[in-house]
Parts: sequence; structure tokens; C-alpha cells
Amino acid sequence: MADPSKAHKKESAKSIGRYIDLGLQFAIAIALGVALGWYLDSKLKTLPLFLVLGILLGATSGFLNIYRVVYPPKQNEKNKTS
Repeated sequence: MADPSKAHKKESAKSIGRYIDLGLQFAIAIALGVALGWYLDSKLKTLPLFLVLGILLGATSGFLNIYRVVYPPKQNEKNKTS
């Protein structure tokens, strides 16, 4: 017979994994924005302009990704019956 505590631990690990994945995606989005902004600033000699824009763009895309996971789009009634 399966141990209920093991099943609970496994489910907890899965849910923790989802949050770790979201956190990593958010951090990577910001890091990519920073890297791209820093690169553009160094090439165009416009020091903090593109860096700040990259941070904002990365944070926005990270938040949008989290929003899409937390609030998935609802299907239309037509799609459910087909």
C-alpha cells in the first residue's frame, strides 16, 4: 500500500518545482534585458538608456509570463462543445 505522506511530499515537490521554474524564467528575462541593454549602450555610447529600457522590458516580459501561468486563458463555450 502506498504511503500517503510520500504522495503528499511528491505533490509538494512538483508545486515547488513550478514556482522555482517561474522564478528562474523571471530572472532570466531580466538578465537578458540587462545584457542586451548593456551591449547596446556600449556600442552606441548611450550609457544608462538602453540598460534601463532592457531592465524594464525584461521585468515586463517576466511578469507577463507569470501572469499567463497564474491566469491561463479561458476557452470559449464553442470550443468546449466541439
